[in-house]
Amino acid sequence: MKVSVAAVVILVLANCSVDAEPTIAEPTIADVQPEASPPPTSEPGGDLALLQPRAVHHATVLADGRVLITGGCTEPGCEGFDAARASEIFDPAAATFVTGPTMPAPSASGTATLLADGRVLLTGGYPGEGMPPTSNAQVFDPATGRFSTVASMTTERATHTATMLRDGRVLMSGGYDGQDETLASTELFDPHTGSFTAGPDLSSPRAAHSALAVDESVVLVGGTVGGPALSTTDVMRLGRWAPGPELRTPRVKHAVAVVPGDRVLVVGGSSSTEGRTLLATTELIHLTTGEVTGGPTLSEGEYKLDGAVVALSDGRVVIAGGQRINVYDPADNTMTVLRNPVLPRRSFVTATPVGRSTVLVAGGYDDAIIPTADAQLVRIPAR
Repeated sequence: MKVSVAAVVILVLANCSVDAEPTIAEPTIADVQPEASPPPTSEPGGDLALLQPRAVHHATVLADGRVLITGGCTEPGCEGFDAARASEIFDPAAATFVTGPTMPAPSASGTATLLADGRVLLTGGYPGEGMPPTSNAQVFDPATGRFSTVASMTTERATHTATMLRDGRVLMSGGYDGQDETLASTELFDPHTGSFTAGPDLSSPRAAHSALAVDESVVLVGGTVGGPALSTTDVMRLGRWAPGPELRTPRVKHAVAVVPGDRVLVVGGSSSTEGRTLLATTELIHLTTGEVTGGPTLSEGEYKLDGAVVALSDGRVVIAGGQRINVYDPADNTMTVLRNPVLPRRSFVTATPVGRSTVLVAGGYDDAIIPTADAQLVRIPAR
């Protein structure tokens, strides 16, 4: 495996206080091989701006290609949750953000899931800095252009995950409850009834983890039970959870993506929720064999990656949580680092596909926890 490098530089809201200066886990010289020719650069994109600064938000691609921006925080220190109730919608045809409807309740470190019928389900999260999570659930309907509340979850949750199942239901897993305890419980949202019911318990509790569906399975990766990162995974098959393959490196506030061959790409993160060590490593979980192998190295250590990693239609994976955009190619297990754009270092950025090869990178906050309205369209070069 090799890394194509231009230059090696550059989900837990309750820990939004300024962390100690992180130590970045640098790739070794052997991991970073010199290029014989200049690395690729993105094609000309466009500098944009959200209607207000925003971080710890969600960006959801609607069925018509527009992008719904919801929730998060808007003010220094990750305050300003109520202002973030004002959603916004990115129109790729006009390359502009427009005002969207107001959410019934504020939320950060919750979830946003596109339902099979085109609506968007938002669940849980924190309603304000230092406040316990909620069990709120709200739905955006693009047909009416409005949000509405639905039945509450069975449990208050934040830093949990929401995974769309093949039958159209949505599985909520783990997270922190109203007493800041890590949850092993799950619940299922039925879009036909608009209600939640209890699901099967996890093998072990976890929060600030990542989750995805792979064929008939749901895979939870890493996370924490209160500080140190986990190296464990949990896999649900036929409605029952069982421990899955062990990661090579414990990770929290990382990201995952499905790649061909029933594999899961695990990206970045930190060794603890405080983020004192940022991980530049990646690894691949082979669900068929249970093997875990090393992947190519990122251009820099990256964490707080919820929403910052997205798959393109050609199978490549874009990682937008650092100062440079990294593009993973599963065809040859390589990482390409784009020379441009060079972005400010931010956490809780969202990266959203807009068309076949363009990604909208928006928001996030800097090391001083000051949210930004900066956004950019990045066109990813062809293979």
